[in-house]
Amino acid sequence: MNHPNRFAVLAALLVSLASAASAQSAQPRVVATNTWTAALATAAGAQQVVTLAPADLRHPAEYELKPSDIAVLQDADLIVYTGFETMAKRLADTAGSRKIKMVQIDADYSMKTLQASIQAIAAVLGTSDQAAASLKALRDYLDGWRAELRASGVYGAPILVHVFQQPLMEELGFTVKGVFGPAPLEATDITKLSAQKVDYLIDNWHNEVAAPLLETVKGARFASLINFPGPDGTTTLLDVLKDDHDRLKAAH
Repeated sequence: MNHPNRFAVLAALLVSLASAASAQSAQPRVVATNTWTAALATAAGAQQVVTLAPADLRHPAEYELKPSDIAVLQDADLIVYTGFETMAKRLADTAGSRKIKMVQIDADYSMKTLQASIQAIAAVLGTSDQAAASLKALRDYLDGWRAELRASGVYGAPILVHVFQQPLMEELGFTVKGVFGPAPLEATDITKLSAQKVDYLIDNWHNEVAAPLLETVKGARFASLINFPGPDGTTTLLDVLKDDHDRLKAAH
């Protein structure tokens, strides 16, 4: 007597699974150049994201396209990139020949850039609600981090900082007394920067160049922060901020 009910439940389950699969397949296929643009796309609401540059690369922007990547690109509905990637021109050529949409964004951890980039992707995907939720989470975390810095007396501290970490440090309220990188430091740079009295020396883990300053900037605490998700198991924008929070807190 229960068999008809069981068949009805099974049929309903199959319909539900088919609907979910259909909805998944209907989602735009997003190809991101690296883990950072992928994280921005995910924050914007993208559900199907393929990343070209491997997560274990120290400097993903230097990744060169492989023949197998071309097939991935040809199946894309949207390509998300910054324009600084070595592969940028080939991306544009491939997208142009296939009429694939491209969104060029900026990438740093200032709230202004996060908002502009995430909203730009969401505008193409039609995922403004998801983007708004992600932006609120990022804003709340940065607000909490600043409050912690104020409570510990670190807010506004003078620093020397790698140019790729400057936006985050300014967002957190640090006082930037000098900027270096991405090129290796020359003797004149070292002399000029070493004359500054600072509490922190902040390098960029993906292309560290501050080693000479470790010997000449006395008493400064050193931290090497990340931008691209990947190190320490990071995958999202929030993961990166939390990882950088811990790295800064552990500065020696």
